[in-house]
Amino acid sequence: MPHNIWVDEIIKTLSKLGGKASLEDIYHTIKENSVINLLKYADWKAQIRKNIYIHSSDADIFNHKIGGDMDLFYSIDGKGKGIWGLRNFERETSDDNTNKIGEKKRNPSWKRDELILALDLYFRHNPNKINKKHEEVIKLSEILNSLPIHGNRANSVNFRNPNGVYMKMCNFLRFDPDYKGTGLERGSKLEKDVWDEFCQDKKKLHNIAQIIIYGVTYKKEQVSQIMNTDEEEEFPEGKILYRLHKQRERNSSVVKKKKWLAIEKNDLKCEICTFDFFKRYGELGYGFIECHHTKPISDYEEDTKTKLEDLVLVCSNCHRMLHRKRPWLDKEQLRQLIK
Repeated sequence: MPHNIWVDEIIKTLSKLGGKASLEDIYHTIKENSVINLLKYADWKAQIRKNIYIHSSDADIFNHKIGGDMDLFYSIDGKGKGIWGLRNFERETSDDNTNKIGEKKRNPSWKRDELILALDLYFRHNPNKINKKHEEVIKLSEILNSLPIHGNRANSVNFRNPNGVYMKMCNFLRFDPDYKGTGLERGSKLEKDVWDEFCQDKKKLHNIAQIIIYGVTYKKEQVSQIMNTDEEEEFPEGKILYRLHKQRERNSSVVKKKKWLAIEKNDLKCEICTFDFFKRYGELGYGFIECHHTKPISDYEEDTKTKLEDLVLVCSNCHRMLHRKRPWLDKEQLRQLIK
């Protein structure tokens, strides 16, 4: 962005005022700073308004990329209200949100679950036709704030707020062949991965999004527990569905039946590599085996019952390997890899 003394002063002023302020407060602070010789201008307040408007995608005269380097300001209460905010503002603080006094920290990057929900909303409401005040954007912001997948949040006030949700939706424009512009250039590899996985199967995407929402709404206790981060990151449908999937694998009565049938036959071993925990570890390993659901939880309807043929008894290593690819490997495919 080219150097602009007015823009520099507006940014400094908004930062000084906590990231947002009324035009009157902006006028007063810039006048008090005395960096710009205001006497040179017939209407210096108009200069401030003009430079805000041409650097905000909320203004009608904005003529740059949404979310780009020139999109610096946003309207707090809508156009005409005279209250403006600084995009991507990070408040300096000395509390637990920082490592040192005054050191800034970013909120955590978006996870697969969050991007799935954002992409689902993208296909239902294209960001070119809505804005950050759309009821669905606000609703998604509330859902994202309820997801138990992040630990510390550097700035809980700005965490996944409607503006951030809308900007994330705009990130997907650059992948959309139906979009005539270039879209936002910045973005993560994970955004591209999620787009590639689901852009041709919007029905599956919507189904997964609904199950994630169902999980955080009706299965809070199950999805709030801490699990293996590496496994969760590898799971194709995100952390929430991973936790629901693990609960299904551990707690289902049909899982217990599958294990006891194998024990009765003295055949409790991995169905893929034949590893036997009892033979390897003695009494410590007796009765231990993991159980893999061959059917992803996203394919289950609400009243779907797990069948014995949907389950595979596996060792821990094979279980991880089954989940390593998208779509999952089946039992025979993994056997062939071992051979």
